[in-house]
Formats: sequence, structure tokens, C-alpha cells
Amino acid sequence: MMAFDSPPWSAPWRLSLAGSEIAAARIEGAAGSASGALVLRLSAAAVRRTADGVAGYLRPVELRLVQARCDGAALEELFGGIRAARVLQAGRVIDALPLPGHLDGAAAPLVLELQLIHGTALRIEAGALTLGLAADAAAVFRESCDC
Repeated sequence: MMAFDSPPWSAPWRLSLAGSEIAAARIEGAAGSASGALVLRLSAAAVRRTADGVAGYLRPVELRLVQARCDGAALEELFGGIRAARVLQAGRVIDALPLPGHLDGAAAPLVLELQLIHGTALRIEAGALTLGLAADAAAVFRESCDC
């Protein structure tokens, strides 16, 4: 069962990783430990505003994957556009992630699969995924110009 700390429909944004762009990746704490985390900073997060359904891009957004184990890429390869993405838990695909939000992987394993535009494919298993706006900059939202 998927466990969100708060009801996902109450979050002001719904994040789609496909179409987003990774600006940087870093490790905080000891990688793979209970306190360690892989942090992906998105320079452009493809979102939909929950209140009115308007699509656009939000920045800066951070994904914090606690107890992360990454297969398929070195840390320095985690940048650029995301072509395809899946978040899996207990056999279910989670297409739109609540932002801000927290997905707990304690009851069922949490897996993030990313295919980057430059060809890198990776699979990250984590104990938890926290999504939020980066604390060091003001949030900026721009509506999509797609017609």
C-alpha cells in the first residue's frame, strides 16, 4: 500500500518526472545508510497546479531519496532532461507525485526508474522519497507554452 504523510490530493502541485530536468545530484550523509540521502535538484520540474490543472514548470525542486541505492549511473552522470520515468511501489506505478510530498518505502520497496535524454538509464531503490521546493531559492512557476 502507498503511504503518503499527507493526502496527495491536498498538495498544491502534481509533479511529472518525465519532461523535468535534473540540474545536479549530491549525496548527503553516508550513502545507503539510514541517514544518508541522494538529492536530485530539478532546474525545471514539469508540474500541474492542483487547483486549476494548469501545466507548467516549477523551480527549484528537490527530490530526497533516503537510503538510496543507485544502479546504472555515476553521480556525475545525473543531469539533463528526463525522457521517461516511473516510480514503483508494491507493483503499482505512481504517475504524478504530490509536491510537496513524502512517499514512505518502509511498508513496500520504493523504486525510481529514470531514462535521461542523453541516454543514461538508472534505477534507484530508496527507503523514502521526499519532494519539496529547495530552501535556498524562491519558487518560480511558468505556465507551459504548449498548445
